[in-house]
Amino acid sequence: MERVSIKKGKSPIIVIAPHGCDCDDQNTALIAETIANRSNAYAVINRGFERNDAVDVMKDKADCNNVSHCHEDVVKEEFLDPIIKFKTKILQTHDIAYVYWIHGMGNKHRKIAKNPNLDVVIGYGAGSPSSYSCDLWRKNAFIDMLRSCGIISYQGDKGSSMSGWSKNNMNQLFRKWYPDNQVQSMQLEIIQDLRKNEDSAMLIAEYLALQMQDMLTVDSFTKTIHITSY
Repeated sequence: MERVSIKKGKSPIIVIAPHGCDCDDQNTALIAETIANRSNAYAVINRGFERNDAVDVMKDKADCNNVSHCHEDVVKEEFLDPIIKFKTKILQTHDIAYVYWIHGMGNKHRKIAKNPNLDVVIGYGAGSPSSYSCDLWRKNAFIDMLRSCGIISYQGDKGSSMSGWSKNNMNQLFRKWYPDNQVQSMQLEIIQDLRKNEDSAMLIAEYLALQMQDMLTVDSFTKTIHITSY
């Protein structure tokens, strides 16, 4: 089996599963694949690199959400290079490239957040100082769209592991490493209950695909909404 699956698309969307290995973020590979198929998006899905603190290609070990790991020769060739290539291709014909990083979080986060209905946390680079990976209005619009179809979504708080802020977090790839303001990047942490089996994973993927497609038609968002940070 190939370690990294890539799919060419036609829409200005790239869906990426950094921890898609079966032993890591369960069914995020399936979610990314389903989104890509439904929205005609590009996809880069890590299926074979198991998350690890150090790169060991011979043992299929690497953290594909760590930019430093992704600059190691083999990981770069298999995982990072296709992402950059797809982004470049999209911007040849579109003004904006949307990049969505698909991750999984445990059910314990519902208890910590004191909300048994929490489904998704959107990381967008909140921090001190913030390094926003997308326009704030686009993040707000996406969260509002998710809510409209019943997906309870929070935003990653400053200092939170959900924020997508750290320099080595791949959500910062097109801010801190290959700066490109035409890229709108968001990190999606999906609760375990929504991906505990293939049926539930494909269902949340269908909803996400619809909202990602709708984002392509949004030029502005001025609605005032309350968003909980986590």
